[in-house]
Parts: sequence; C-alpha cells; structure tokens
Amino acid sequence: PPLERLLIGMHDYGSGLDPASLEVIADFVVNGVPAGQNLAPKFKEIGPGIYEFKLTEPLTVKRGKLTVSVKDRQANVTRIERTFSAE
Repeated sequence: PPLERLLIGMHDYGSGLDPASLEVIADFVVNGVPAGQNLAPKFKEIGPGIYEFKLTEPLTVKRGKLTVSVKDRQANVTRIERTFSAE
C-alpha cells in the first residue's frame, strides 16, 4: 500500500524528553516542504510518545532518508537515520 503517514515513537526513562528539541529532516520533498527543512512542527502527538505526520500525497521516492533527533532533559541527543524506498 502507499505510504500515507510517518510515525515516530520515542521515550526516555531517565530525565524525560524535551519535545521542543525534536527535529525531523528528510532529504526529499514532503507535503511541499523542501528537503532539508525541519518537519517536526508538522507532527501531532497521537498517544504517549507517538507522533504522526499525515501525508497529503503518498510518498513515492526511490531512495529517501529521514534523520530524527531529540534531546532528553539533560541535553543528551539521540539521533537515528533511516533510509527507505516507497515506490
């Protein structure tokens, strides 16, 4: 099926997360947002630690990369990169 949303799950057992520090960068255009811009403001919390970004059009990229980072309340940064295909 077509990719119609992006989901992010995150949690920190220690000090807790700083939601304002969330950054989501795609190396492709998403809903008209140019590659390289922060998509985090487009995500909505749909449950504890679960964030969703609904796509206005299904993604069709041969090779795309999402980089997600967030800080905990002690300023430690966790970063993850995922490369995928959605054709």
